[in-house]
Amino acid sequence: MKSTPCRHHLPIFFTAFLAASLTAILPQAKGAETRPNILFIYSDDHAQKLIGAYDGSLNKTPNLDRIAHEGAIFNNSFVGNSICCPCRATVLTGKHSHLNGVLGHEPSSRWNGTQWVYPRELANAGYQTALIGKWHMIPNPTNNEFQYWDVLSGYGGQGSYYNPDFIGSSGPSKVIGYSSDIITDKALDWLKQRDPSKPFLLCVQYKTPHIPRIPAVKDMNSHEGEKFAEPPTLFDDFVTRQPFVAQTLMAIKGMHDIGIGIAPTAEEALAHPEKVPRDLADMTPDQVAAWHKAYDPRNREYEALKAAGKIKGKEGVQYLYQRFISDYVRCVDNLDENAGRLLEYLDKTGLAKDTIVVYSSDQGFFAGEHGWAEKRFMYEEGFRTPLMIRWPGVIKPGTKIDALVQNIDMAPTFLTAAGIKVPEEVQGKPLQPVLCGITPPDWRKDLLYTYYDGGIPGAPGDYNMPRHMGVRDDRYKLIHYYDYDAWEFYDLQSDPHELNNRYADPACAGEVARLKQRLSDLKEEYKVPEPAKLVPKKKQGDDRESI
Repeated sequence: MKSTPCRHHLPIFFTAFLAASLTAILPQAKGAETRPNILFIYSDDHAQKLIGAYDGSLNKTPNLDRIAHEGAIFNNSFVGNSICCPCRATVLTGKHSHLNGVLGHEPSSRWNGTQWVYPRELANAGYQTALIGKWHMIPNPTNNEFQYWDVLSGYGGQGSYYNPDFIGSSGPSKVIGYSSDIITDKALDWLKQRDPSKPFLLCVQYKTPHIPRIPAVKDMNSHEGEKFAEPPTLFDDFVTRQPFVAQTLMAIKGMHDIGIGIAPTAEEALAHPEKVPRDLADMTPDQVAAWHKAYDPRNREYEALKAAGKIKGKEGVQYLYQRFISDYVRCVDNLDENAGRLLEYLDKTGLAKDTIVVYSSDQGFFAGEHGWAEKRFMYEEGFRTPLMIRWPGVIKPGTKIDALVQNIDMAPTFLTAAGIKVPEEVQGKPLQPVLCGITPPDWRKDLLYTYYDGGIPGAPGDYNMPRHMGVRDDRYKLIHYYDYDAWEFYDLQSDPHELNNRYADPACAGEVARLKQRLSDLKEEYKVPEPAKLVPKKKQGDDRESI
């Protein structure tokens, strides 16, 4: 799997031509026995700033960083709809939500496993394909998507962190242990039992660091006393934003207790077992004892602060942020360790040189930015997703890629790597032309975003969120809350934290008009229908714990 890496000292036009040429000729030059294996490692709600390889990171992730240092890191990787199920459907199909049918988490957005998906194309071309871990769509996969599958079940497809239930090709099972460790064990077992004469696609998909963010036993006491940097927008006042933005139910200060590690102490749990959260009730006696040993002192401190009136106001938000981000980092530590186990296996078996390794998350996450702990909005932290690819002989180690890429691009990238023609119905682009770190002149200039799970007064939708869509280029962003006919416009160069909505600024009128036209053009290009009108109904409750 050798090819000439891009040379950054070559003229830009020639480098772009070379990258495009390699894309065209590399797959066809390979026989079936030399087609690359693909290991796709996928997590849930992993913010870019919680990966060491990204600038401004809060923590260290040495194993995930290996993928970036030995390959490429994408600085401008985005999703098309920042919510779990739609992102997973988009990766499988290379299509935006309105075409793959998974608009959100509503029952009407059921997954259609008979539609075109890239794993089936790879299987038809001789690949062995497997998905192990978090699927999180309804219904479960079948052999229509993957030849082998073994996915988390229960809790609406979320699975539990401890002693999770699985359902797979051979039926249901329950495994004692920690979710990410078990998923990695299953993935390694599959690798050991596969047919070594065939290339493989293995998708290893973790639950972590999704809420309720319960760490592995050995990580429960890590980072104790460590103070993580607060995001500069932790106390955002939303003064220039549309009024409903401040009313969304995503604030750290409003999180369910278990979402920040708050639960009854051992004594309280014994006296009132009905108050024990279901996630702790799933644990074995040894596991829950370890949890109480680590968390009871913290929760006694919390109750004391609460009694003293110190959980309200700015001081309370700062305390809750530290509780939240500490558990987030603890979960990421375990994720990183398990990614290292997979990389180590590739090294020991000699598979590393012939395997494309991809790390990404179903979307990014507001890890305290704007005072939030969620995703969904088109603001940068939820819109962005981490992406790193290692491809020995093709990607030069340490490559940094600034091209605008999106999760619709994963399917065509994998197909092109395997020498398979990308169907016209796929909306993404193969990433091969940008893998040298230089963006060809004909690469996309902007991105479309759509979010369908929100609502309006009387029909607020999940998290009291408004529906919206928008467009982003390399500098500007335009967001349209179409149910309200309300707009926001940001200059990301001068306002990277998106604090100053300049939609009504006369100085920005030209750019606003340009992006409005681009939004219209992208809707036409991607065949986006006008969303159906919402009918007011009884206000829904806050179900943050369930999503």
